[in-house]
Amino acid sequence: MIASMTAYLRHIPQLAGVEVLLGEGGSFSANVALVRRAGRKVYFVRGEYGLTSYRAIKEHVPQGMPVMFVIGGKGVIHRAVAGGSEETGAELLKRILPNAKPDDFYMQMVDLDDITMVSVVRRSVVDASVGDAETFGLATIGAALGPFSLSIFGDAIFGGHTGGYTVGRHRMTLREGRITGYDLLAESDESDTKRVDVGGEQLTDRLAVAFASAFLAISEIPSAQLPVADAQHRASEYRGRWAFRRSAVVLMAFFIIVLLGNAFFFLHYSDSIADLAGSDGLSIQREIDELQRQSAERDALLYGLQHAAVPRWGMSFMADRLAGTVPEGILLDELALYPRDEGMSRKERRPVHLPAVIRIRGTCMDVTQLNGWVGAVRKLAFCRALEIDSYAYDERSGAGVFALKITLEP
Repeated sequence: MIASMTAYLRHIPQLAGVEVLLGEGGSFSANVALVRRAGRKVYFVRGEYGLTSYRAIKEHVPQGMPVMFVIGGKGVIHRAVAGGSEETGAELLKRILPNAKPDDFYMQMVDLDDITMVSVVRRSVVDASVGDAETFGLATIGAALGPFSLSIFGDAIFGGHTGGYTVGRHRMTLREGRITGYDLLAESDESDTKRVDVGGEQLTDRLAVAFASAFLAISEIPSAQLPVADAQHRASEYRGRWAFRRSAVVLMAFFIIVLLGNAFFFLHYSDSIADLAGSDGLSIQREIDELQRQSAERDALLYGLQHAAVPRWGMSFMADRLAGTVPEGILLDELALYPRDEGMSRKERRPVHLPAVIRIRGTCMDVTQLNGWVGAVRKLAFCRALEIDSYAYDERSGAGVFALKITLEP
């Protein structure tokens, strides 16, 4: 439990996966996938592919968001060796590059069931790529080689396929859905984009590797990474920073809960003591006060109803005359005779109605019809004044919504 809580406190909430495929003469093509983590779930936010500069990458990565790099292409060598091999890293490097010096190269080994995929690249290539990214403000927290992070989603992407399978420019050789070989296709041989299911997210295959690497990094699932010292230090710094922030929030929430609990118990026992000290007479007095308050409210309501001014115009008479003037293009939603005055009702704490007012709400298809009807209503014998309180156009229904206020003749 403590380990799970510590992992939660340390996790990074948002992260960018950036796949960089190196080309000739320092050129490259990059794919970017942004992910966010909420609890134990990871969501794809957005992505972009085919970027050709670190400035373009920076435009798609928010300021301060950590980046997990996946490097492939020119200068990166991948070799499959039999699984369970007892050869050391130096021996494997010598087998792949007989004259190589171990200090000049980064080596990555990924266990893929029956085989181990060994990837080799010069340190200067990775360090230059990471350094260029940091020049443009990209905060690298890790680096890996090749598309082998896809193996965690092998069942979803590859199914039980046997033979060749292409994801973007990556050509995998599969046996029953397991990677047994790999080649990087030339840009000119890249197939058309297709949708793939990666971790429950539907996205274009150009972003699959960037998303998978970001998924592993933000979930803190153990995966093969290069020992780039600056990136490892920055990853630890980011996770420590988030752990500090969340710990502060948890402690604050704990103290607030303690304070609220103390306040609750204090008020509860204070009321209990007061009830014990006051005897039964205090309870009886409270009941009497409540009954007097309710009686006063009823008296105020009856007084308002008995002394309300009643105009000489009958309700049915006015409603009939108004209905007779409504043209075909106008629909009435509300016709309130003697509507309630909400402001005065709240102020006097009793229902207060406006006996000399009629409120009308409705819709019209043509404002000229509304104007014509307003003119007709103003000519009615009981209409002293008519005001258009509001008028607005409803785009959804395509009609005008209006509110009228008629002041009656005394």
